[in-house]
Amino acid sequence: MRFRILSAALFTLLGLAIPVQGKNLTQIEQVLSLKQAVVTALKNNPGLAQQVNAVETAGVIVSQQQTNLYPNLMLEASGSEPFDKSTADTIVGVKLSSSVNLFNGFADIAALKKAELLLEAELESLSQEEQTLVFETVSQFIQILTAQELIGVEETNLKENCKLLERIEKFYLAGKLPISDLYQQQAETKQAELDLLQAQHALSASKLSLMQTIGVPPTANYQVTSPDFEKLSLQIPAGDTGELALLALANRSDIKAQERQVEAAQQQIRQTLAGRLPQVDLFASLATAYDGLSEESNFSEQFMDENINSIVGLTFSIPLFDRFLTRNEIAKAQIEKRNEQLTLKEKQLQVGLQIAEAIQDFQKTQKQIDVVESKLTYASQALKSYEERYQVGASTLVELVRARTQYMTAAFDRIQAKYDLVTQKVSVAYYLGDLDQMFMALSVEKN
Repeated sequence: MRFRILSAALFTLLGLAIPVQGKNLTQIEQVLSLKQAVVTALKNNPGLAQQVNAVETAGVIVSQQQTNLYPNLMLEASGSEPFDKSTADTIVGVKLSSSVNLFNGFADIAALKKAELLLEAELESLSQEEQTLVFETVSQFIQILTAQELIGVEETNLKENCKLLERIEKFYLAGKLPISDLYQQQAETKQAELDLLQAQHALSASKLSLMQTIGVPPTANYQVTSPDFEKLSLQIPAGDTGELALLALANRSDIKAQERQVEAAQQQIRQTLAGRLPQVDLFASLATAYDGLSEESNFSEQFMDENINSIVGLTFSIPLFDRFLTRNEIAKAQIEKRNEQLTLKEKQLQVGLQIAEAIQDFQKTQKQIDVVESKLTYASQALKSYEERYQVGASTLVELVRARTQYMTAAFDRIQAKYDLVTQKVSVAYYLGDLDQMFMALSVEKN
């Protein structure tokens, strides 16, 4: 099965020991790595399992179409005994028959080819489903890392606000600060508590989303480990958007799957066109019987010798009028092919847009990294300066609060930009259909 081959190759690439099947995440690890999250998702995600079932179903249909080319073989037996015992008219008969289609306008060949193309389409869809699942898992894992770091910033902010509140209370009691500063700082401290609580709720929501994606119970309690993304060196291919779109069209499994759908629709047209052509079938039968009214011979003589009858023949049928059934089926098949072609065109157009947006977002975030680093450095120095000035009465609490807000904003922007850059690197590889590049993101775990 191709799914098992792909999964085995992926597990080898990740260098992982696959967890024991049937155990929950809470029974395996309290700490979840990025690699473990991806492997768990590939094993447990319901959507991926449904796509595996779709592949197996398509394989069964191919097998069924193959056997439709074989001759059939039927064994029939019959017997009768009269209710009126005055006559001994016991009859026993056995017939062995077989038939095979010699020509049906190549409808059977078209049906087999269509089934094989649909199987290929399902396999490509499975590959795309795996890639999408990996991408979603990586993205949601990074969201958790982002939320964890934001919580760290909020905790530091709350701690600093509490310290400042203590100092202001002492200065107020000593008569060195007005009560308005005390009230304002109390409000800032409460806001910091609320911000921390909201950040914790955001982390919980991100964890629940990841648990749903990787297919583990929402009751699982775990911590995620942070990979060393500094080692991640995904290369953005050179060339304009048009060239990269052509590269993606040749690589992406969703495009290949839709191309198989178009080809399968063409085979459906061929299959329906066969309804206008003659059909030739070869048939043969071997039959024997025993009649109890015959007094000249016994059962063995009748059944094994005298009543044996064999037939070999051909049937030739030409469709003359089928109430326009074939014409209507051909029209529907042609419409279906046009719809599949339009779907393919739509997906091909989306490829260029997706790649252009992914590369632009990546380049924008690259530039943003330098900006937010500078802003964070300035905001940190400004906050330190205002804290020192406030302690000696050279600045107001309003100025200090403003400086702390600017610092918090810069700290948030830096964390967000850092992880956005990782996500966008992976998304460029994903939209290009570059599986090897995308899985490089899973090879940066800390030892």
